[in-house]
Amino acid sequence: MYKEHHSFHTPNKSLTIWRYLDFTKFVDLLVSNELFFCRADKFDDPFEGIFRLKDYENNKNMFSRQQLTKEFYFLNCWHINENQSDAMWKIFLTTKNGIAIKSTVEDLMRSIELVKEDIFVGEVEYRELSKMTFHELMNEPKNKIFEGRGSSLNQFNYKRISFEHEKELRVFYIDQPIPHTIKGGIPRKSLEHKRIQIDLNHLIKAVVVAPFAEVWFKELVEKIIMKLNFNFEVSKSNLYDLDNID
Repeated sequence: MYKEHHSFHTPNKSLTIWRYLDFTKFVDLLVSNELFFCRADKFDDPFEGIFRLKDYENNKNMFSRQQLTKEFYFLNCWHINENQSDAMWKIFLTTKNGIAIKSTVEDLMRSIELVKEDIFVGEVEYRELSKMTFHELMNEPKNKIFEGRGSSLNQFNYKRISFEHEKELRVFYIDQPIPHTIKGGIPRKSLEHKRIQIDLNHLIKAVVVAPFAEVWFKELVEKIIMKLNFNFEVSKSNLYDLDNID
């Protein structure tokens, strides 16, 4: 179930979120009723979960621990935006026939209420990390806890400023215990990925077909949704429609 924790920057529950998917991933979601969580060390960005800060030379031990920890963090990523994003359509779809799932932070939390695992939700912050020290990052307002008497800094709360267009919301599963916290034990092998059963009727508020998709594709999406006994609203994106005045 969703679990609140001071290590994660959980945003306002009313925020609209999107997940952009190609057709095969969308069908897999509908058939399995499961969210797929990618292991953090498998992302393309080698800096994922790594603070390469201004005072890197003084904190090398922390970076080696972060590299190990990445193998035990599993992420499912969303885009925070009241509107569709042209960039997200183009980045996440491998063909012109794709879809976007529309939801809210609150609906996401409701969809995992009955999950037995602890699931965390956090909004990513974007900074010029190479110009910041560990002390400066630790003492940002969002990292202060216990009424300002302490601080908590999670390695997955931040990304480099070059990625700020992602406006990312992250859903976390942590495969605990993480080996470097085990004293005198042999580090265990991490999972390859994680899948978590969810309630799609709570999660999906609408399904939007890509603006450049072919006509027949929307009809196929509607047929599959109906065949699997779901009742999601399906619409074609009007992002490039000249008659769209929104």
